[in-house]
Amino acid sequence: MKILDLSYDVAGRFGAKLFAQDGEEVLRCAPEAEGEDSLSAYLDCDKHRVDPSQLELLVGECDLVWTSFDQGAWLGHAADLAIPDTCVHVTTSSYGTTGPYAAWRGGSLADWAAGGYLFITGDPTREPLSGPENMCAYAAGYTAALGAEAALIDRIRTGRGRKLDISVMETMLLQHQSTFARTAAGDLRRRTGRYTEVYPLTVRPCRDGYVSIGVVTDAEFDKFAIAIERPDLPADPRFADKDARWENRDVLDAEMAVWLESHDAEDIVARLQAGGVAFAAVAGPLDITRNPQLLSRKYWRQTDGGGVMPGNPLDHFHPFAWAKKPPPELGRPSELPLAGVRVLDFTIFWAGPSTTRSLADLGAEVVWVEQPGARMDCMIEPGTTATPVETMMHLYDTKMFRGKRSIALDLAQPEDRSVAHALAREAHIVVENFRPGVADKLGVGPEELSQINPALTYVSLSGWGASGPWRDWRSYGPSIEAASSIEGRTGYAGGEPLRLGHAFPDATGGLIGGLASLRGLRRSMTTGSGGWYDISQLEAYLAMSGEGIVEATAKGRGLERVGNRSRLGAVQGVFPCEGEDQWIAIRLETPKDCARFSAIGGTTVALDSDPDMIEPAIAAYTADQDKFLVAGTLQAEGLQAFAVLDAHELGADSHLRERGYFLDVAAGVQSFPMPGTPLVAEPRMADATAPAPRPGQHSEQVRSEIAATSQAR
Repeated sequence: MKILDLSYDVAGRFGAKLFAQDGEEVLRCAPEAEGEDSLSAYLDCDKHRVDPSQLELLVGECDLVWTSFDQGAWLGHAADLAIPDTCVHVTTSSYGTTGPYAAWRGGSLADWAAGGYLFITGDPTREPLSGPENMCAYAAGYTAALGAEAALIDRIRTGRGRKLDISVMETMLLQHQSTFARTAAGDLRRRTGRYTEVYPLTVRPCRDGYVSIGVVTDAEFDKFAIAIERPDLPADPRFADKDARWENRDVLDAEMAVWLESHDAEDIVARLQAGGVAFAAVAGPLDITRNPQLLSRKYWRQTDGGGVMPGNPLDHFHPFAWAKKPPPELGRPSELPLAGVRVLDFTIFWAGPSTTRSLADLGAEVVWVEQPGARMDCMIEPGTTATPVETMMHLYDTKMFRGKRSIALDLAQPEDRSVAHALAREAHIVVENFRPGVADKLGVGPEELSQINPALTYVSLSGWGASGPWRDWRSYGPSIEAASSIEGRTGYAGGEPLRLGHAFPDATGGLIGGLASLRGLRRSMTTGSGGWYDISQLEAYLAMSGEGIVEATAKGRGLERVGNRSRLGAVQGVFPCEGEDQWIAIRLETPKDCARFSAIGGTTVALDSDPDMIEPAIAAYTADQDKFLVAGTLQAEGLQAFAVLDAHELGADSHLRERGYFLDVAAGVQSFPMPGTPLVAEPRMADATAPAPRPGQHSEQVRSEIAATSQAR
C-alpha cells in the first residue's frame, strides 16, 4: 500500500504516522516551513520525503491520501492537487470542512475549548486549565486512522473510495464518557480540581512526590486502609461508604497524609498494588523513560537528537501459529464499510465498550457477551417519566452500547462457554478488556479461540499490557494518566499536578482498540492470517505526547507545570469574559497574530512579551465582553480564539447542529442531545442512531442462529 501525507496539522501527521510505523510506505511532502523541531522529529520519523514536483504522478498511485483544512481552505499542495475518487482521502481539521466554524482558525488551545474539556479541567475558583498542547489533535489522529482503516477495508471489498472529514472538535466530544448524560439529568459537569465523583480517587503528596490513589468501591477502601496500616478507617462513620467519604474528603486527606507523607512513591505504589488497589506514582517526562514496565516491553525509540520518543502502540502483535485458514465469509457489502463483519465483544467499563461501539457505528454485527445480572436494565419506555438518575443511566447506555446485540453468558459454565466458542468460530474480531489472564481462565483467551478460528483478529485492552512486571497491576484511567506524565505536566504554574476534567486514557484505549481491530481485519483479509494485539493503554496514551518526551529527554525542557501558557513560544491563555464563569481561549502564534491582536485589543503584544505583564492586559480587553462576540471578532481577523463552552452550550451549538453531530435521544417523554459519530464521510460510513440492547435482550435469537449454523454444516 502507498500512502501520501500532505497534512499540516498534528492530527493528520499523527494519523499517517500510525501507518508508517506499522510498516506501510508513507510519502511525506512537507511544508517548506517545516523544521527539525521535536514535533517533526516525532511525527515524521518513519516517513519518506518526496519532492512537490512528483505529486501529480504519485497521487494517482496512492491508496490513501492525508490532507489538512483550516480557515475555509485545504492547506498547502492539497489545495491544487486533484485527488482521485478511487482512493481514500482523509482530511483533518479543528472544526470540519463544513458548518459555521469551517472558516475559523483552529489550533491546540481552541481544540481544548471546543472539545468541552477546558471548561471542566482545573480549580473551580480559577480559570479553566488546558492539558498539554496537541493532545486533542492526537485523539483526532487516532480517530482518523481508525476511519481510514475502515475505508480501506471497504475499498478492498468494493473498489470504492471515500472522503473522510475528521474534526478535532467532534472527536473530543465523543471522548466524554458521561458528561452529556449527566447534563441531561440536571448535573452540569464543572471544574472540581483534583476531586472526582468518588473519593479517594485523587492525587495526594507523598514524601518524594505525588501518588494517584485509585479507590472507588467500599471493598477497595477496605484494602487501602489495611495497606496504609489504618484498618480502623472503614469503621469510622465519616468514611463508612462512598457518600460519607466524599462529604468528609478533607478530613480523610488529613488521615491519609500521616502515612503517605512518611513514605516514598515507589514504596507506596508497591504496597498498594500488592494489596489489590490501583495506585501509580505521578511521573514526569524523564521519570517515565525509566518506567520498568515500558522498558520490559521495549517501548522506547531513540531519536537522532539524543533523546527518546514513544514507540508503536500497536507493536505487540502476535501472529497465530496455527495453519492459515480463510477468514469466515463476510456478509454482503452495503453503504457502511463493516457490513457483514462479525465482532465478539467481551468488554466492560469504558475502553472496551467504546472500541466495539465504534465498530458497530461502522456497520459491524457486534454480539456483546454480558455476565448475567451484571448490568441494570436502564432502558426507559417511551412516554414514561423518568427520574434524573434513570435518565442519566439510560443515556449513558445508549451512547456506550448502541448498535450491539446482547447475549447473557456465564463463562464459568461449560455450556455457556461452548456458545462463546461457537460465536468465535464465525467471528472476524474479538475484543476483551479484562485484566491479563482473566480471558484465559474463562476459556476465551487468544490461544484457545485462535485454535477454533486461526484467521481471528483478537484484541486485548489492558491498562499496562499483558507482559512485564506491571501486567497484574490494577489500573483506572487516573492511574494511567498519572503514570504517563500527562498529569505531571498539567497544572497551574507552581501548583500541584492536576487531572484532566474527565478521564482521557479510557477514551484513548477505545480509539486504539478500534484501530487495532480494523488493522488486524485488513491483514487477515489480505493474508488469511490472524493474530493477537496485546494493547497497553499506557503506551497508547503516551503516544499522544511524543514531542514533549522528545523535548524533555533531548533538551531538558518542558518539565515544569505552566498552566495555560505555551511551551512552544506562543502567547496564549484563558481569559475572563462578561458573566459568571465565562471564559475565552486565545492563542497568538506569529508576529502577524500579535500585530492584529494589538490593533484590536488596544495593547501592544509581542511573542517575547512578559506573560506576567501582557496577560492582565489581554484580560482587561476581554473581561467586560460577551465571549461569543469576542471569539467572532478575533476569528474575523484570522486569530485563534474560541469561547470556553460547557455541555449545555455544546449541545445547542449551531455548528455542531448544522453538521448533524448531536443526536436527540429519547428518554421517556423527553429527548436530549448526545454525541454522535466523528466519522463523517462521503459516502457515509457510520450510523450512530441504533439503540442499545437491554441486558441479554438477544440471547434466544443468537442461540437460535448458532443452532441454525450448526445444522447447515
